[in-house]
Amino acid sequence: MPEFSENERSRLQEMILSLSRLDGRSLLSYWITSEIEVAKTYNDLAKRVMEYGWDPRIPRLFQELARESLEHAEILLEEYRRTYDNAPLIKPGIPSIRIEFSLEKLKNYLRNGRLVDLVAVLMESEELASEVYRYLTENSNGSSTEMFRRLADNENDRYLRLKTLMDSLQGG
Repeated sequence: MPEFSENERSRLQEMILSLSRLDGRSLLSYWITSEIEVAKTYNDLAKRVMEYGWDPRIPRLFQELARESLEHAEILLEEYRRTYDNAPLIKPGIPSIRIEFSLEKLKNYLRNGRLVDLVAVLMESEELASEVYRYLTENSNGSSTEMFRRLADNENDRYLRLKTLMDSLQGG
């Protein structure tokens, strides 16, 4: 099962440090954009898996996860608008953690039919998102705390659904 390389771990730590320095508005803007990028990635993967004619459960799940990512973006955007009075989103200039470390791997695994590895990278991405949302839960207050907790729980649920898919692909 794929894991982050040392170079990826180092870049990830740098990105997390950069995220930790963002103010609330920038951080919320970042996660809204990130969820939209994740939705695009899942939709793209679903299309590609369908083109290859692989197991139909995979694109169905990917489409569900894309839809949920857009729902997460909407929840975050509502919080943003409520908190920052419809101010424009800020572009913090930090690439999406969830996409940055997986896009090339995903394309490679997809081209080579390595579906278990493909799903494993997506699981890593969902696990990372859950951890970051949990961190945000612990470091926020008011209605934001509950919103981040729900998002962390949703990301964990997505991880478990991907794990179930992986287990079935492995014959488990």
